[in-house]
Amino acid sequence: MAKSTAAFDEKIEISGDGQDFTIAVKGGFDFGGDKGTLAVDFPGGAISHMDEVFANNRVYVRGAAGMDGAWGVIGRDKAEANYLLRAPLNDPEHVLRQLSGLHKISKEETEQVNGVPAVRYHGLLASDALTSRVSAKLRAEVGKLSDLVGDAVPMYADTWVDAQGRLVRARLRCDLGQGHVAVTVAFTDHGKAVRVSVPEEPIPVSSASGVLTG
Repeated sequence: MAKSTAAFDEKIEISGDGQDFTIAVKGGFDFGGDKGTLAVDFPGGAISHMDEVFANNRVYVRGAAGMDGAWGVIGRDKAEANYLLRAPLNDPEHVLRQLSGLHKISKEETEQVNGVPAVRYHGLLASDALTSRVSAKLRAEVGKLSDLVGDAVPMYADTWVDAQGRLVRARLRCDLGQGHVAVTVAFTDHGKAVRVSVPEEPIPVSSASGVLTG
């Protein structure tokens, strides 16, 4: 996956305090070329749509809070996540890094995914899945959660791998008693070319906030 391309279709489900939210992230990504485009949608949110372009080790964002419709740009390595199990600016490669720390893995049944058979593997996520590239505020909140529930916040993941060894679906989940965060990603169109158009004259920003940005 790290050397190929794929279409990326992610659903982020957040539940807690009697409320449920769903955020959708869709696009195409060239993992080998470190480039791609994403559309982020949050129906009913104060800001319901955002566009992102990844190219040249930068992330171009349109629709984030305070941008007034203009394109902003931030260094890809400067972006941080502000919410549990989210990727900084929805970076698809971050999801692969989270999954790379999967341990205590068990091989489960073969299931149909996108019309093809795929083997499901179940395992536990490493603790840094919640702390890698996150804001100081979120890191402190994770520390408080660990104090409440024990040494490790309960996190696990399932991955589905097809006969060619390609990741075709992943599901990451963190359960916190009365609430949970679940991230489900479908990977399709493996190997299909991804074309990117870099926005002209973006406004440099030092950070990007809001639930759409992760």
